[in-house]
Amino acid sequence: MLANRHLSERIAERARQRARQQEEQWQTLEHLVRRAQGFSIRQLSAEELLLLGKLYRLAAAELARSSANPLASNRPLHRLVGWGYSVLYAQPPLERMKVWRTFFRFLWHDFPTAVVAHAAFVLLAALVLFGSAALTLLVVLHRPEIASSWLGEQMMSVLREVAERHQPGRDWLPLMGRPFAFWIILLNNWRVALTGFGLGILLMVPSLYVLFVNGKLVGGVLAVSHQVGTLTELLGFILPHGVIELPAFCLAAATGLAMGYRWLHPGDLPRWTATVAAGRKAFPLLVGALLMLLYAALVEAFFSPHERIPTPAKWAFAILELVALLTYFAVHLFVRDIASSKFQVTGSSANL
Repeated sequence: MLANRHLSERIAERARQRARQQEEQWQTLEHLVRRAQGFSIRQLSAEELLLLGKLYRLAAAELARSSANPLASNRPLHRLVGWGYSVLYAQPPLERMKVWRTFFRFLWHDFPTAVVAHAAFVLLAALVLFGSAALTLLVVLHRPEIASSWLGEQMMSVLREVAERHQPGRDWLPLMGRPFAFWIILLNNWRVALTGFGLGILLMVPSLYVLFVNGKLVGGVLAVSHQVGTLTELLGFILPHGVIELPAFCLAAATGLAMGYRWLHPGDLPRWTATVAAGRKAFPLLVGALLMLLYAALVEAFFSPHERIPTPAKWAFAILELVALLTYFAVHLFVRDIASSKFQVTGSSANL
């Protein structure tokens, strides 16, 4: 009996020593993990990195052993192993930067390259949109007797209501309603852009019709606001976001037009293969257009309706946006032409 009691005491003492040792190890592991999480794993020395790996393996083994016993629950150790895993197997900072590099590459190269490559479809979409706006403007101003037939009685009443609300100094969109308006504007613009894109695949004509209808709305509201006498204030509202929003609609529609054209003229490829290939090349147009509409929705919700910003300041802001947008594409076109000319010169030199 005495021998059994001594043996039990020794076993219990060893268990207590092992528990104290593990507690010290887990405290050391937690200290190293916190240091790595706070700054970077690169901040640890070579000895600390080896110790971190050793303690993490011990903790993982102990957690697996305790998990085998359904009555044992070691939540602190489970949390510590999870922290250690996030540190040891986290994506390196340089790898995380690849996402941003991909995004910036898209903005600097992929998107403007797609715009330049599909310039014919973009110009076609712009011609239909702005041509429809100009035609509607002339019809409403110079042929008012057929304006209702051209736009419809219901649309004329809506446009008149929109034109009349833009009185000087009037706060028609309260500050508290602008965040909600932002989401409504964004979703509506994305819906229009995706509709123009999707219908363009169907032999091109439906997408051109969507652009034509939206052009009628733009021209109609400008003409009606001129008749009401609020054109200056209305342009102060439309221009800051319109110089980005309307080109974005053209870019989204150009994506569908490019695919629809390849369906009609597949060349040597099967129609479906040619259409898919055209979609891959034009897809950056659609993504870029959606990003432009995101920016335009922010401007339309929080800047354009701001009653304390003078109308001339809004016009100046719109001019700066337009200049920046044109410069963005012009610089890429200029750089591409220089690179192409250098390549041709190099090739000619090599042939000599």
